[in-house]
This record gives sequence, C-alpha cells and structure tokens, in this order.
Amino acid sequence: MGKNRFTELLPELSSPDSLLTDLSSHQDYFHDATEFKAVPAAILMAESRADVVAAVRFCRKHSIPITPRGAGTGLSGGGVPSPGALLLSTERINHLQIRPEEKMAVCGPGVITKQLLDAAAPHNLTYPPDPASYDESTLGGNVAEGAGGLRCLRFGVTEDYVIGLEAVMSDGSILKTGILNNYRGFSIGDLLIASEGTLAIITEIVVRLIDTPPVGTTILVAFSDPRHAAQTVSDIISAGMVPSVLEFLDGDTAACSNEYEKTEGLDAVAAILLIETAAENMEAQAEQIRSFCEKNYSSYLRLESDPQKAESLWKVRRNISNAVKEIAPYRVSEDVAVPISRFPHLVDFVAQLNLQSQLRINSFGHAGDGNLHINFLAPSDSADNIALVEQGVELLMKKTLELGGTITGEHGIGLAKRNYLYWEFESPTLNVMRDIKKTFDPENLLNPDKIFSNTPEKVFSVR
Repeated sequence: MGKNRFTELLPELSSPDSLLTDLSSHQDYFHDATEFKAVPAAILMAESRADVVAAVRFCRKHSIPITPRGAGTGLSGGGVPSPGALLLSTERINHLQIRPEEKMAVCGPGVITKQLLDAAAPHNLTYPPDPASYDESTLGGNVAEGAGGLRCLRFGVTEDYVIGLEAVMSDGSILKTGILNNYRGFSIGDLLIASEGTLAIITEIVVRLIDTPPVGTTILVAFSDPRHAAQTVSDIISAGMVPSVLEFLDGDTAACSNEYEKTEGLDAVAAILLIETAAENMEAQAEQIRSFCEKNYSSYLRLESDPQKAESLWKVRRNISNAVKEIAPYRVSEDVAVPISRFPHLVDFVAQLNLQSQLRINSFGHAGDGNLHINFLAPSDSADNIALVEQGVELLMKKTLELGGTITGEHGIGLAKRNYLYWEFESPTLNVMRDIKKTFDPENLLNPDKIFSNTPEKVFSVR
C-alpha cells in the first residue's frame, strides 16, 4: 500500500500534521534503545484516544500492522516498527490528574515517569516505580514492558501500582479494566501489563500513589571480588532485611561510570553495592549491613544520611547508560533474573564470560531481587562481533535457566528474546499465550512480530 493511501485517515485525526509520511527527519522513530532498526510505512503522533481508534480501524480495514511506541527507551526491540507498519506514538497523549484524596493519578500513556513524580510531590505523594530512564520513559511504555526500577525490592514494580487501564482493541472498541470498571469480571488489566503492545493500545492509566516515604541512609561499598559483593546481597536478604534500594555494579561498569563522572572510592574496584536502607531503624540497619560488608572483605565503605550528599553517590548508577554509550559503538543489553540465593553464581558466571570472551562484558542491576543487566560491548557492528555477541547471549540465557531463573527481569521479550521464550516455557504455556493473542488480535495486526518467533526451534531445555 502506497504512503498516499494514508491520506484517507487524515479527516479522522485531531490534527492533519500528526500523520507523518515523509520520514526523512524522523529517523529516531526507526529504533528504540536496542540495535534493532526498521522503517515504518508512516508515523502517527496520536493526540487523543479518538486518534488511536481512527488509526486502528483504518489499519484493520487495510490489513496494516501497527506498532505502538512510547519514548523509545525500551531495550527489547518492542517499539521497533514491524514491516510495513504504521508506527503509532502515544507520547502526545499526556494528560495528568493527581487525585490526592484518593491517592491515585489518572495519566495519559505519554506522561513521563518523572513528570508524575514531580506532580505528586507537592501532595506528599509518590509513585515508587522508577526505572533508570525515569526522566525519559513514558508510563505507557513502562506498563507495556512491565518495567521495574531501583526501588522495586521494597516498593514493587509497575504492575503493583496500576489499578486501572483504558485501551483500544484491535477492532477499535474501548476496553476498560480495574478501577475504571470497578474490578468486576476477570482481571484483564493484568494481561495488558507487559504485553508489549501485542494485545491492545493503552490510552489511559490509573496508578496508585503512596505517601512519600522518609529517605534512609545511602551506603556505597566497594569489593575486590565481585563474588563477595554478591554474597553480601544474599546475606542481607537472608537476614530478612528489605532495603529501599540494593543495586550491584561490577568493576567494569563502575569504571565506565567513573570515567563518565568521577566518584571518590571507585578507582580499581571489582564490584560495588549501592544501598539505601529503609527509613525505620536506619542506624541499626546500616550497622548490620556494615557488618555483612566487612565479613565479605569490603575494601571501601561510605555512608550518607544527608539526601543531597547521597544523591552524588546515586549518580554512579544513573550514569551507567550514558557512560556505556560513550565507550561502545555497538552494545547489546540483556537482563535476566535468578533466585537470590543463586545471584552469586550468576555474577561469577558473567565475570568468567568476560574473561573468556573477546568482547567487553559488564553487569549491574537490581541485586535485591536477583535481576542482573548484562552489557555486551563491541567496537563495531561487524559480522564477527555480532556473532560473538549472539554466542555470549545464548550462553547467558542457558546459564540463567540452569540456575532456575528467567530470561528477562523487566526489559521484556520483544525482538531481542523471542527465540529464547521457547527455552523457558513448555508448549502448553506457549499455546495459551498464543490463544490469548488470537482472542485480542485475531488478525495479528498489533505488533505482530514481537514476543513470538515465526520459526521457533527449541534447541535447549533444562527440564
């Protein structure tokens, strides 16, 4: 279908300027934060639910696939255009209403996570899920990918705060779930969370807010062996402690961040932990954590109870993405999760993989729930380097499943991991997933090439 055919859609839109068919100056929409890239047939910058409905009905009439997109910060390829697709951006649907008396917020999918935080703050309320991209990522994208965040250990992830959704179905009808329909019937909203735009297009989100919790003590601690850092994480959790934040960075990741912006105490370390205690009994918790660190041979430890001084320590974690981008022309970022007792084994495996590989491989993540992010870094996207990355990723996925883990902690499946989905789940489970997809999207027009591979080959199993 030629691009001029999209002009049929123009009378149905809020603004004719919202439909883009000359894409020469819009190449940022051809990709997300992965290395995947594709050119859509057209781009729609939807401004309202009505725009989404019109686009869906038009695309269904002409059998055109649709790829929903938020801010493009995803790391699974979920927002990369499907072949011949209309790329439907929801970033302009950004209405935001705080309802302090009900401790909730009604948001458009285009609301940036930090915008919600800033709007809730004057009411002494907050929205705890805070992915590292919180100042860029949209709530629609966070819901679609099931995002986590630095505070997920104590406060939970996106799905724990979504209490209502409105979405446009593949036939243009409107679906309302949760508080928007008083919780009657099946919990359909849970199906939409982390469905990556394959079931419906989210047009409104109602989230629960909580009272802004007091800030605990921030602890930065360094180790000369990453296994000692990982063991400290296991010790903290085994003791029944639930810090607000418990982040792990291996030595190479810490070095990348330190090169980007200098932080005292991070020269030549093998691993660091960044911890924020819970506000209750913070002094006692800090001392207990200190004792675990010393038992596991920590080489440097710094505590900060002043929030402004503590923020200077957190830049080490928040700078990682930008720091890695500066040093690696080609990067593939994976995230896996294992039971916390197996976390030291996963950290050690990645360290050994780095030693054996021709690539630079480093890791960091939400250690408190066993979620590790692994960067495969190469000097170019040559065929040889891509092959090395693919080999490394395959080894990582196999080891993760052997440890009883899952192939994604929060990034989603998308394009990046769809071939490995068949390693983790047996056929009956996958068949149910496919049946749900067919029920929601019988013509397979919503992000049709994501999550499920067209040619699955189950070449590995730990069962």
